[in-house]
Amino acid sequence: MIECDSVRALRRYLRRDVPRVVLTRDRLDDGYSDDVIELFRQPGTTFQTRLIVLIGAGATSSHEARQVALGADCVQRDPVKINVLAEYLARYRCVESPPASRPRPESFTFATATVFPLELRIEHRGRSTAIRPRELELIELLHDSRGQVITYETLYRQILGRRFAGETSNLRVLLNKSANAFAEIGIPLRTMIRVFPKTGYRYDEPAAADRGSAPSPG
Repeated sequence: MIECDSVRALRRYLRRDVPRVVLTRDRLDDGYSDDVIELFRQPGTTFQTRLIVLIGAGATSSHEARQVALGADCVQRDPVKINVLAEYLARYRCVESPPASRPRPESFTFATATVFPLELRIEHRGRSTAIRPRELELIELLHDSRGQVITYETLYRQILGRRFAGETSNLRVLLNKSANAFAEIGIPLRTMIRVFPKTGYRYDEPAAADRGSAPSPG
């Protein structure tokens, strides 16, 4: 089971794999269930993912019908009946032909470097070096959230797979290792990442980072 707290987080997860079942509320931190449904039901896609949408008890019948029209397989109202929801989840998990994994993109640009996710490699001006899987996860998360503060809660949950308990040393070590990899190809990554004590990280595109203040020690 994978927990995604936003449409952006789900979109990032879909670069790696496609789930059998998605359970979403109709309102999320950065969008709505409509946006989630669109990821799986847009023209040209062949996803077999089953979509369950939870809507508020006071939602209108037209809102409920709209979710079905957009592509939801099931719509449940809060407070949800757990036994009914469990039966839907059990049924949808038994889809005979599971969706194939969705590969990561061949490359993308981050901090002026070209990142090759499948090869776990970064390249800049003819220089290349390897990166580790968790370093790639941090890079992807920073890239997708550029210009926004990513909280330690999100960083720990999505990269380390556990809750944030107030200690930031694990992320600090990971950030330093990532910065060292970029330094090997001539890029000062830390000048582009602002550390907000007790809050999280923010990555700014190089041009924006040049205009901003110096990063805090991490």
